[in-house]
Formats: sequence, C-alpha cells, structure tokens
Amino acid sequence: MKKALWFSIMIVILAAFFASSYPDGLEKVIGKLGFIKPAASSPVLLSDYHVLSIPNPNLSTLIAGLAGIILTFGIFWLTAKLLVKR
Repeated sequence: MKKALWFSIMIVILAAFFASSYPDGLEKVIGKLGFIKPAASSPVLLSDYHVLSIPNPNLSTLIAGLAGIILTFGIFWLTAKLLVKR
C-alpha cells in the first residue's frame, strides 16, 4: 500500500503542472444542464481543485491534489482496518 500511495503522490505532483483551467467533459455537461449554479453556492473545502488561501495556482492545485490523495487513502485504509477480522 505504501508503494501505491507514493506512486499516487508522484502522479499528483507531476499532473499538477499540466492541469488545465478549462472545464472537463463532466463539468461542461452539468453546466449545460444548469447544475453548476446550485453546486457553486454550497460551501466546499477545496473549490475547483484549488486551495483558496494560496495565490499561486500551480501550488494551490498541487496541495489540493495531495490533500485529496491523502484523504482518499486514509478513508480506504480506515475502512479496511474496520472491516478486516483479525
């Protein structure tokens, strides 16, 4: 699991510099269907893959991606620990 976590972190670090500010396919479709405005009014921690308090967009995207990876791995690790019988 440690190898997968480190591999994911390296992918996030590399991908953060190639992130596009243009909407992806899903975001484009929900914009056409009118769901963007209701979703934009709800409070979020990492809005649009950015940390709002960091002005550098590349660093902000990198930190948001790392936070997402760590949170996701943490949730799955905790779930596995709770479900596995010893």
